[in-house]
Amino acid sequence: MAGWLGFSLMAVGLWGVWGLLSKVAAQHLPSQAVYLLAITGHLVVMGYLAATTGLAIPWHPAGVAAALAAGLAMAFGLLSFFRALGQAPVVVVMPLTALYPVVTVVLSIVVLHESLSPRQFLGVALALAAVWLLSR
Repeated sequence: MAGWLGFSLMAVGLWGVWGLLSKVAAQHLPSQAVYLLAITGHLVVMGYLAATTGLAIPWHPAGVAAALAAGLAMAFGLLSFFRALGQAPVVVVMPLTALYPVVTVVLSIVVLHESLSPRQFLGVALALAAVWLLSR
């Protein structure tokens, strides 16, 4: 199995557990508290990275700026996700918020001038249809 595929499958499994645990937390705590407690997991990962690879970050202005902006977008997206979970069933919120790759695809086409094959376009359309079906 290719390394990227193993990591991708691990991410899918961990994010699935994350979605369930997030809903449980949102049933008992306000979204701000869920967010603050959830991001403490980042500290554990930072400790792991520091211990195994160090925390040296190469200086490339565009890369650093994009990474910081990505972190900011992720942080506000996560807070919005927790607020949505506090107000709606996880079976509706999770599929809808899982459509973020569609936004990434569109932005990649517009900003990075990447292309989308007909098969990939069909995949995006089916993902949209799946969310519509799951949210009914």
